[in-house]
Amino acid sequence: MDDFLMSSSAAAKTSFQGKKKVHVVLGSESCDLDSVVSSLAMAYFLSRTSGPPGGSLVLPVLNVPRSQFHLRAEVLLLLREAGVAPETLVFRDEVDLGRLHGDRRLALTLVDHHVLPSTYSCLEGAVVEVIDHQQLETTTSFSCHATMEVVASCTTLVTDRILSRAPEILDRQLALLLYGVMVVDSAILSPQVGKGTIKDSQMVLLLQTQFPDLPHRGALHTSLHTAKFDLSGLSTEQILLKDMRTVYGGGIRVAVSNVYTSLDSFLRRENLQQQLCDFCRSHRLDAVVAMMISFNDQSDEPIRQLAVYSSSSQYRQEISHALVNNQSPAPCLSPVTSPYKDILAYHQGNALASRRKLLPVLTHFLSHWWQREVHCGADGGEVLEDQLDQSEVMVSDTDLADDLLPHGYSISRHHRRRLQMGAEDYGNVEEDHCGRTTPPAPMNSLVDGCPLDGGFNQEALLEKFNRMGGVEEEQGGSGR
Repeated sequence: MDDFLMSSSAAAKTSFQGKKKVHVVLGSESCDLDSVVSSLAMAYFLSRTSGPPGGSLVLPVLNVPRSQFHLRAEVLLLLREAGVAPETLVFRDEVDLGRLHGDRRLALTLVDHHVLPSTYSCLEGAVVEVIDHQQLETTTSFSCHATMEVVASCTTLVTDRILSRAPEILDRQLALLLYGVMVVDSAILSPQVGKGTIKDSQMVLLLQTQFPDLPHRGALHTSLHTAKFDLSGLSTEQILLKDMRTVYGGGIRVAVSNVYTSLDSFLRRENLQQQLCDFCRSHRLDAVVAMMISFNDQSDEPIRQLAVYSSSSQYRQEISHALVNNQSPAPCLSPVTSPYKDILAYHQGNALASRRKLLPVLTHFLSHWWQREVHCGADGGEVLEDQLDQSEVMVSDTDLADDLLPHGYSISRHHRRRLQMGAEDYGNVEEDHCGRTTPPAPMNSLVDGCPLDGGFNQEALLEKFNRMGGVEEEQGGSGR
């Protein structure tokens, strides 16, 4: 696999000159062990089975900037054990996927996730295959080939593909990568933990049978687990970036980070609230959900805790309410005392309610934010101007913003403050990876967000509110 990685990364550095088509295998933005190895292994498989050389180039892309990769100590450890050099890897800030797609040169395979972030929405038409190991986050109807099966890790599905279709490409290096991820994600196939499935066990046993010199499961799990939970020397920003996913909807952006320490240790970090505030400003976020993971010293059972930060009390309370009251799965959150007014803290009774399972809850909540606030505005005379936040220019004149709203509507205090802060203070309007400011998300697409997300001009905004006003007049005339 070394030659493949070196040649594909070299082609990326030359902007793929001479290549008519580029087939990118893209993992999730968590860029964890499963995502990284699934990207590398699936790309290698495609490069060896997708036709004669000289055609399309297959390229694994790790879905973080290169500057953040050093935070994933467990990934670096496994790559080092397998002899994979980090300089042969390609990261998302080193490839212009939007331009490739615009030139009709991009094919995209998604591994370890099945929903594109809104910033990648223009790439939806390039997706040719999806491989994921969790239940659907949305009501997505795939127009491409999709392999969706609930197992401990996506590498289990990739291993199954390789062994069933091209077992000859499997060597010890690739086997070690796949085996290492499955051992970690299945918790060594422990029946007490219950994360491993029959297919996970089958794939691990097949690799062990073919390569009997693979490391002992327990020893490998311990070394990777220790590296993953080592936060020594990391700042609060780095700890949050180490394993972060972002959800977006209704003009609101929320970071959801796995944090590998206890809630008590996290809350004791010096000047934590200000650091979270700075983190939100730097990364253009409205809130942070930190999902703590630690282990009981006596029983070695996982302990989950949760903290919700936002400078907006409304966002903080609404996000917490959505999580506390969710029933499928029920995280069983119980509040604990927080030393900070802008941080709500909880113990999580259900340790099986992982981030992967709670992300759809937040996605659904945010996707309905605009509709819910418009409805409240029609009854109470106030509306959150999420769409103003998404407009193609930052509105800094609050009087102008008020003029854009129909009679009886006003700008919420939190959003007024954001408008008064302006683009310079709050953060410039973010462009997506396709060069636009606010990507739309079609209904039933592979993109997160909702059909109401997206940028528009003032005329479109006025027309939207005029239509709303007309509906109200008709309902009032009918005796409402």
